[in-house]
Amino acid sequence: MATALDRFAEMKPQWDEPVLIESHQNGIRTKRMNPNTPVTYDEVVEDAIRCWDAGATAIHVHNTNFDLLGKAAFDDYMLAWDRILKARPDMIWYPTTCNNNLVAEGDCGLEHVHYLNKHANVQIAVVDTGIDQFVIDEDEEGNAVGRAYGWNLTQVARQVKFCRERDIAMIWGVYEPGHLRVARHYVDRGMFTPGSNWDFYFVGKYGLTSEKPIGTCGMEPSLESLYYYLDMISQAKHKLPWFISIWGEGDYDYRPLIRRTIELGGHVKTGLELHYSPHRNPTNLELLQEVQEIAREVGRPIATQDDARRIYNIT
Repeated sequence: MATALDRFAEMKPQWDEPVLIESHQNGIRTKRMNPNTPVTYDEVVEDAIRCWDAGATAIHVHNTNFDLLGKAAFDDYMLAWDRILKARPDMIWYPTTCNNNLVAEGDCGLEHVHYLNKHANVQIAVVDTGIDQFVIDEDEEGNAVGRAYGWNLTQVARQVKFCRERDIAMIWGVYEPGHLRVARHYVDRGMFTPGSNWDFYFVGKYGLTSEKPIGTCGMEPSLESLYYYLDMISQAKHKLPWFISIWGEGDYDYRPLIRRTIELGGHVKTGLELHYSPHRNPTNLELLQEVQEIAREVGRPIATQDDARRIYNIT
């Protein structure tokens, strides 16, 4: 008996737009994990410009200290981004959120975006719609060790209100299927902004932060996982663009999943925030070029940066 997932497995290549390919530069990856990770201000400047000039449709980057909040986080971002935007004033970029454990009562975790929106042309923000467990190790008894990251429903509601008040595009970050159901709650009610999109986080055996093959959160990177999410958003009342992000893949061959995403009209996020393998140390530029080459093999046009401004609703 055919299932809903079979529909996507049998679907012929089809797309309405050229493919967007973002470069996610660093995250909380370290030089020990990959010596090519840009972590200093100079490295962030150089890598962002290098990937933008090579055709990335947006740059996503963390600042140097995830614990900084509000104006302090803004000031830290601008030590790199003042220089980047002077060199490439039209660059499309957006930051991460912040340490959810440090957010003050009544805040939403996007307070730094307020300043970046006013002074650095940030018109995109991440809205992660739930809480997840990031396993990074195990103790002597074999128990999983890590931390919880994410936002409760009250904080998510504040983030949605924050973006709607400023007309900032929302990236609905989906770590788990339940997070997508929360995002759909808002999308089905029309509570989103132009340029908003789904971002499916597929998590390999190294997870989001681990140097050991112990990842336990999220949907594994596979075609079946992709089809499951596509079936979920096919039931949404509004159609939004969708992306995939493949985290901590290790030795997993992610190319078929990227290829199928491009064939079915999706978009791709790549870069050293996502990639981790103990056996390979690519650069952000090399990862970007890998996805561009797959798009060319598929025959789907690669979005220009003008295309990206239109799709993201960047003014």
